[in-house]
Amino acid sequence: MIICDIVTISKNAENIIARTMTSVSNQDYSHINHIIIDGQSTDLTIDIINNFPHRKNCYVYFQKGSGIAAAFNEGLKYVTDNLIIFLNAGDTLANSQVITKVVESYQNKKWLWAFGETISFSRKGFLKRHIKQYSQWNQELFLYSNPICHQSTIFTKEILEKVGLYNEQLFLGMDYDFNIRASLIETPYLLKFPVSCYDTTGVSSLKVFQNYKAHRNIRKKYFIYNTQRNLQLDTIGYIKAIQRFCMIPLKLYL
Repeated sequence: MIICDIVTISKNAENIIARTMTSVSNQDYSHINHIIIDGQSTDLTIDIINNFPHRKNCYVYFQKGSGIAAAFNEGLKYVTDNLIIFLNAGDTLANSQVITKVVESYQNKKWLWAFGETISFSRKGFLKRHIKQYSQWNQELFLYSNPICHQSTIFTKEILEKVGLYNEQLFLGMDYDFNIRASLIETPYLLKFPVSCYDTTGVSSLKVFQNYKAHRNIRKKYFIYNTQRNLQLDTIGYIKAIQRFCMIPLKLYL
């Protein structure tokens, strides 16, 4: 039996936590544990979670440390076996058959980790973008931004034990750093179907220039280039950050 643990981190998410729980609850795959790590919410988040009619196993734990990386690591303490997905509060699985398709792929291909396509949406849902899968994997995809959406990434317990924990010293870019470390162990398997829909008004999506700086520093840690090449990569990354910054009003109000 393949068990899929879905880890959701939340904090003061009373307006969005139910849609994430509904998405997990409605999966047609039976063997799912929904692990919710709450960052000491002061609104009605916990009440909503406790009263939600979940059709999967649902467990709620409170975060002891601070920051997103610490919340991810707290979630890793409670995963059981087989497959793990991080689906933040407000994010949803693409449809009710996603986990079934993921498990079938894992059983057939025996991959250590994989990621699929993603559908991003603005706060009110008027803007949507279907991010298609790459034709093939190349490590250089990491050079310009994070090419892997963590909401659409599935890890096995085996590779998590090899990669270790998320870097809690990083306020942003902890998933970028984690994905690079995972890719140095094993090439990710490419799933050719949408796995998740994610809210583009989260912290990393809005703090574009801070995120750019974090990614730049992480990139230089793992990919060593000369000054000219680094300047080129920094410039491309900065232009992309400006483009994302210009999109913020549309993400927030559409």
